[in-house]
Amino acid sequence: MVTALKFLYSLSLVLWIGSIFFLAAVAAPSIFKVLSREQAGDVVSDIFPKYYMIAYICGAVALISSIILIYLGNQASNLLGIVKISVIVIMIGLAVYAGEINRPQAHSVRTEMRAVQEGSPEYSKISNKFRQLHRTSAVLNSAIFILGIALVLLSAYTNRE
Repeated sequence: MVTALKFLYSLSLVLWIGSIFFLAAVAAPSIFKVLSREQAGDVVSDIFPKYYMIAYICGAVALISSIILIYLGNQASNLLGIVKISVIVIMIGLAVYAGEINRPQAHSVRTEMRAVQEGSPEYSKISNKFRQLHRTSAVLNSAIFILGIALVLLSAYTNRE
């Protein structure tokens, strides 16, 4: 059972950080290269709910498996287990904020941008707001990615032979 829990913990983390890497480094650049900006935005907007659902599921699996592993006494130390759980909770919190607060705001602002003439002062103001929301999303996802890499590194270090 311990091996299965460690596997679920590791799998959930690598799937989560892998999805972040794939979207940011492969999918989004290709989508925006091949499609018009408006079409690419539509495609990425359609991907985001699924992308964040992956984060929520992977975060829950990592958190639950970590808690059970601590309960079973299978951590190098309880302190290490608490650190892992704390980092996972932070990652989940960032993902929920990005997916449930920032994403809908960005979608709403993007819809507003489409309703005004490009190049107008109003468009410029709305476009700046969208860029700010996009920047916030990028920072949140980067933080999640870095924290996830740190957890994978920590697991590799503590599971060495």
